[in-house]
Amino acid sequence: MPIYEYECETCGTAFEALVASSESMAACEKCGSPRVEKKLSIFSAAIAASASPCVETGCGKAGTGCGGGCPIGG
Repeated sequence: MPIYEYECETCGTAFEALVASSESMAACEKCGSPRVEKKLSIFSAAIAASASPCVETGCGKAGTGCGGGCPIGG
């Protein structure tokens, strides 16, 4: 089961929860409200950034926007 990060819309508590599927939602662990918003986790953001050509070629500038020094993007 994956771990998802949530923030409660009722009390503002941030928490993580194991859920059975990506369509399942958790209730707030502090107030019990079902009104929670799934947040983008750091792990998810890191995976999305790995599609950069800098990562694929190993030029060492991944995550910097290449700044004009990337041998791929100039």
